[in-house]
Amino acid sequence: MRKAVEPVEDKTVLLSIHDVSPIHEDDIVRTYDLLSKLGISSLTLLVTPFYAMKKVNSFTRGSLFSEFLLSLDIELSLHGYSHFTKSGAMNEFSSLSTERMVSRVKDGVLLMRKSFGQRPVGFVPPLWTSPPRIIKAAKEAKMVYCVEGNNIHRSSDSKVFSTAERIIGQGQSTINAETAIFEMELGGALQIAIHPADYRTNDLFDILTDLKNRQHYRFLSYNDYLLEKK
Repeated sequence: MRKAVEPVEDKTVLLSIHDVSPIHEDDIVRTYDLLSKLGISSLTLLVTPFYAMKKVNSFTRGSLFSEFLLSLDIELSLHGYSHFTKSGAMNEFSSLSTERMVSRVKDGVLLMRKSFGQRPVGFVPPLWTSPPRIIKAAKEAKMVYCVEGNNIHRSSDSKVFSTAERIIGQGQSTINAETAIFEMELGGALQIAIHPADYRTNDLFDILTDLKNRQHYRFLSYNDYLLEKK
């Protein structure tokens, strides 16, 4: 039986900073400061606990950066385990067996508990792409939700919420927002993911400013939106 899909409310951005890792510490602090100046306080921090499989990119309990993230009192969710495949592609889960996929999700949860003293709230795969069986793996790992493309799957009741489009910054000089421009002008719901380097490499913050000040969008973390829809 096909699940019913409920559109996320118009004029809503589900906002996140992705690739949260010590390797991007300074840029993440700067990105958060810029969002605060825009008056945006609800967002999701998407943590990759063992970025690129390098120990130097893992979090240490009690470190200044870990404590800073906790002090923000905003949602911490899991964004893969290492983010990369063995060949170096960024879609970590695309070719994994179910067993390896489940193992990586569990390992990611374990590392986040070790680093932050708490479980991740939800799960968003790298590049927002993964085989659909990741949804079951996230639910079994006691995540509140799992994102697959434009769909947000809530674990408690298997309800699915869908955005019209998504913009995923990659810290590069250009932003691939062409397919989202039409939806933005119509007021359609969006997922926007900020890469820590976007503020200094492209115009994503100009897009955020326009959405907030001219088009009067509201910005929420994934979980804050889901809590509204109980």
